[in-house]
Amino acid sequence: MNFKTIYSVVWYMFIGCFSLWLICGLGYKFLFNDTVEQSRMELTQALNATFPREHYMIAGDVYDSNRKNLLSRGVSINIKKDLLHRDIKSIKPLSGNWTLVDQTESRYVYENQSYRVYVTKDPVNDGYIVVLARNNWLERLHL
Repeated sequence: MNFKTIYSVVWYMFIGCFSLWLICGLGYKFLFNDTVEQSRMELTQALNATFPREHYMIAGDVYDSNRKNLLSRGVSINIKKDLLHRDIKSIKPLSGNWTLVDQTESRYVYENQSYRVYVTKDPVNDGYIVVLARNNWLERLHL
Protein backbone atom coordinates (compact mmCIF):
# COMPACT_ATOMS: atom_id res chain seq x y z
CA MET A 1 0.00 0.00 0.00
CA ASN A 2 1.09 3.50 -0.70
CA PHE A 3 1.99 5.81 2.22
CA LYS A 4 -0.29 8.51 0.80
CA THR A 5 -3.24 6.10 0.82
CA ILE A 6 -2.65 5.07 4.44
CA TYR A 7 -2.30 8.72 5.46
CA SER A 8 -5.56 9.62 3.67
CA VAL A 9 -7.48 6.76 5.30
CA VAL A 10 -6.21 7.66 8.77
CA TRP A 11 -6.93 11.36 8.19
CA TYR A 12 -10.51 10.75 7.05
CA MET A 13 -11.12 8.37 9.95
CA PHE A 14 -9.89 11.04 12.35
CA ILE A 15 -12.11 13.72 10.78
CA GLY A 16 -15.12 11.36 10.87
CA CYS A 17 -14.59 10.37 14.52
CA PHE A 18 -14.02 13.99 15.56
CA SER A 19 -17.19 15.10 13.77
CA LEU A 20 -19.21 12.32 15.38
CA TRP A 21 -17.80 13.22 18.82
CA LEU A 22 -18.62 16.90 18.27
CA ILE A 23 -22.18 16.24 17.12
CA CYS A 24 -22.91 13.81 19.99
CA GLY A 25 -21.33 16.07 22.60
CA LEU A 26 -23.18 19.20 21.52
CA GLY A 27 -26.42 17.29 21.11
CA TYR A 28 -26.14 15.92 24.64
CA LYS A 29 -25.36 19.36 26.05
CA PHE A 30 -28.29 21.08 24.38
CA LEU A 31 -30.87 18.27 24.40
CA PHE A 32 -30.35 16.93 27.92
CA ASN A 33 -29.49 20.16 29.77
CA ASP A 34 -33.07 20.49 31.07
CA THR A 35 -32.94 16.96 32.45
CA VAL A 36 -29.70 17.70 34.28
CA GLU A 37 -31.14 20.93 35.74
CA GLN A 38 -34.32 19.15 36.82
CA SER A 39 -32.27 16.42 38.46
CA ARG A 40 -30.16 19.02 40.28
CA MET A 41 -33.28 20.79 41.55
CA GLU A 42 -34.78 17.51 42.74
CA LEU A 43 -31.59 16.57 44.58
CA THR A 44 -31.45 20.04 46.17
CA GLN A 45 -35.03 19.75 47.40
CA ALA A 46 -34.36 16.27 48.78
CA LEU A 47 -31.21 17.48 50.54
CA ASN A 48 -33.02 20.44 52.08
CA ALA A 49 -35.84 18.16 53.28
CA THR A 50 -33.45 15.57 54.69
CA PHE A 51 -31.17 18.05 56.46
CA PRO A 52 -33.41 21.01 57.41
CA ARG A 53 -31.83 24.35 58.30
CA GLU A 54 -33.89 24.50 61.50
CA HIS A 55 -32.07 21.49 62.92
CA TYR A 56 -28.52 21.85 61.55
CA MET A 57 -26.23 24.88 61.32
CA ILE A 58 -25.69 24.90 57.56
CA ALA A 59 -22.92 27.12 56.23
CA GLY A 60 -23.85 28.53 52.83
CA ASP A 61 -26.06 27.23 50.07
CA VAL A 62 -26.33 23.87 48.37
CA TYR A 63 -23.58 23.40 45.78
CA ASP A 64 -22.60 20.79 43.21
CA SER A 65 -20.24 18.24 44.68
CA ASN A 66 -17.35 16.60 42.93
CA ARG A 67 -19.19 13.29 43.18
CA LYS A 68 -20.34 12.55 39.62
CA ASN A 69 -20.88 9.47 37.54
CA LEU A 70 -22.53 8.72 34.23
CA LEU A 71 -26.06 8.58 35.64
CA SER A 72 -26.16 11.19 38.38
CA ARG A 73 -24.46 14.03 40.13
CA GLY A 74 -24.42 14.79 43.81
CA VAL A 75 -25.25 17.99 45.68
CA SER A 76 -23.53 19.05 48.89
CA ILE A 77 -23.91 21.22 51.96
CA ASN A 78 -21.49 22.12 54.73
CA ILE A 79 -22.69 21.67 58.31
CA LYS A 80 -20.99 23.48 61.18
CA LYS A 81 -20.41 21.87 64.54
CA ASP A 82 -22.67 23.04 67.36
CA LEU A 83 -23.69 21.80 70.80
CA LEU A 84 -25.96 19.07 69.43
CA HIS A 85 -23.68 17.95 66.62
CA ARG A 86 -20.15 17.59 67.96
CA ASP A 87 -19.35 14.24 66.34
CA ILE A 88 -20.10 12.63 63.00
CA LYS A 89 -22.52 10.11 64.56
CA SER A 90 -24.99 12.91 65.30
CA ILE A 91 -25.27 13.99 61.64
CA LYS A 92 -28.11 11.80 60.35
CA PRO A 93 -30.84 12.24 57.76
CA LEU A 94 -34.03 13.29 59.52
CA SER A 95 -36.89 12.56 57.12
CA GLY A 96 -37.38 9.21 55.47
CA ASN A 97 -36.37 5.63 56.09
CA TRP A 98 -32.55 5.60 56.05
CA THR A 99 -30.22 2.71 56.80
CA LEU A 100 -26.54 2.94 57.66
CA VAL A 101 -24.60 1.17 54.91
CA ASP A 102 -20.96 1.99 55.62
CA GLN A 103 -19.24 3.50 58.59
CA THR A 104 -15.65 4.58 59.17
CA GLU A 105 -14.08 7.05 61.56
CA SER A 106 -14.42 9.95 59.14
CA ARG A 107 -17.31 8.86 56.87
CA TYR A 108 -20.85 7.56 57.30
CA VAL A 109 -22.97 6.40 54.36
CA TYR A 110 -26.77 6.19 54.58
CA GLU A 111 -29.16 5.03 51.89
CA ASN A 112 -32.83 4.59 51.14
CA GLN A 113 -34.57 3.42 47.96
CA SER A 114 -33.97 6.66 46.06
CA TYR A 115 -30.89 8.38 47.46
CA ARG A 116 -27.54 7.85 49.08
CA VAL A 117 -26.07 10.26 51.68
CA TYR A 118 -22.36 10.57 52.41
CA VAL A 119 -21.39 12.37 55.63
CA THR A 120 -17.67 13.14 55.91
CA LYS A 121 -15.55 15.26 58.18
CA ASP A 122 -14.42 18.57 56.74
CA PRO A 123 -10.87 19.14 57.99
CA VAL A 124 -10.64 22.65 56.51
CA ASN A 125 -13.74 24.19 58.12
CA ASP A 126 -13.96 21.95 61.22
CA GLY A 127 -17.41 20.70 60.33
CA TYR A 128 -19.03 18.14 58.07
CA ILE A 129 -19.69 17.77 54.36
CA VAL A 130 -22.98 16.09 53.42
CA VAL A 131 -23.38 14.81 49.86
CA LEU A 132 -26.67 13.49 48.52
CA ALA A 133 -26.69 11.47 45.28
CA ARG A 134 -29.11 9.14 43.54
CA ASN A 135 -28.97 5.54 44.64
CA ASN A 136 -28.05 3.56 41.53
CA TRP A 137 -25.65 0.77 40.64
CA LEU A 138 -22.80 3.18 39.83
CA GLU A 139 -23.02 4.76 43.29
CA ARG A 140 -22.59 1.32 44.84
CA LEU A 141 -19.34 0.91 42.92
CA HIS A 142 -18.00 4.12 44.55
CA LEU A 143 -17.98 2.59 48.03
